[in-house]
Amino acid sequence: MFKNMLGVFDQYRGLSRSIYIIFFARIVTNMGAFIWPMISFIMSNKMEMTPATIGLVTAIVGIVMIPATYMGGKLADRFNKKLIIIIFDTISVVLFVSCAFLEPGYLMLVLFAVAGTFATMEWPAFDALFMEASKPNEREKVYSLNYLGMNLGLVFGASIGGFLFENYLNLAFFLDGLTTITSTLLIVIFVKSVKPEDMEEEEKNEYETSEIDTMSTLEILKKRKSVLVMIFIFGISAFIYEQWGFSLTLYLENIFGADGAFLYGVLMSFNAFIVIVFTPILTKVLENLKELPKVMIGVGLFSLSFLIIINEPARYVFFIMIFVFTLGEIINTIGASPFVSRRIPASHRGRVSSYMGIGHGIGGLGGRVVAGFVIDALGYNIMFVIIAVLGLITISVVVKNYFVDQELFPKLYNKVN
Repeated sequence: MFKNMLGVFDQYRGLSRSIYIIFFARIVTNMGAFIWPMISFIMSNKMEMTPATIGLVTAIVGIVMIPATYMGGKLADRFNKKLIIIIFDTISVVLFVSCAFLEPGYLMLVLFAVAGTFATMEWPAFDALFMEASKPNEREKVYSLNYLGMNLGLVFGASIGGFLFENYLNLAFFLDGLTTITSTLLIVIFVKSVKPEDMEEEEKNEYETSEIDTMSTLEILKKRKSVLVMIFIFGISAFIYEQWGFSLTLYLENIFGADGAFLYGVLMSFNAFIVIVFTPILTKVLENLKELPKVMIGVGLFSLSFLIIINEPARYVFFIMIFVFTLGEIINTIGASPFVSRRIPASHRGRVSSYMGIGHGIGGLGGRVVAGFVIDALGYNIMFVIIAVLGLITISVVVKNYFVDQELFPKLYNKVN
């Protein structure tokens, strides 16, 4: 049995060296990912903001990041992606580390927001580079391994962050900046693109290798309607998923007080542990299932998981909730990411990635604002029911889009990817 369990990791053999470099870099980055998940705690616990105020503050930051994301996408398709990554990442790390010299307050939030804006501008270039470093027919495995690396780092990083939060917040900023710049250098120096001429004919995908740079991004998306619909769906999913870092954090503090931050750190580590154990298994078990059915299952699980924690349950119930939530997160990830990567031309990867980032940003932003006001006015239970209902609506839209996608991209359904 143990041999069979180890056998699921065989699916990651034979990938390019660049993919393994990204995998290692992700581990390094997330070992230092202390602050980003804790920002709600900083505003709530350190600055004593109400849920509604926290939602409005993050809304302002999110609005600024929307045009930044779009600009990052345009730059990614026009200039050297690695140069964009190193410039923006360096600026964001310098600003981020500067927060270590400040007490929690509005100046810290401003520097934090500006750092986040530059990190957001970098993301389309990184996402496009990641697609270029992998072959179309191995994307599930590639995104699965990348996701696995992120969470291997989080196993250590989240728990450490929980300990540092109360008395060593400044140190957390330093360590986060150091690990981020280290992983960026690894990616910029060692990651190489896979050229179409280096691939076998059966490994190529005509939907992403065609050169149509004369068309605008909106023209591309109009012709590929199922991708446009999924950008909208990713926004709704982000609205739901954002509650893991917003409603849940505030809920834990509401129930357990100052211990809520520590418990959240432990839950983050538990989340990462589940990802490490189940990502290879679910990737293998669901390898013959197409991308959109995976999205349906994933969204269903992580949205309905919030119903488990209604009525302020005992601590152990939150671990059950996170188990269900994380299974949904895994399945959604190994479906959603490969879906877009196979359906957009290489000439527009940066710009379409920026549209995805904008959709995700608006959804996450809306999730924080709406949740803040709903929680203040109606309480946590009503918010959790809203999350579940929204998840069911999302699934129904994806079901319809599945048939549209089959008509637009028939060759992706006629061959094994």
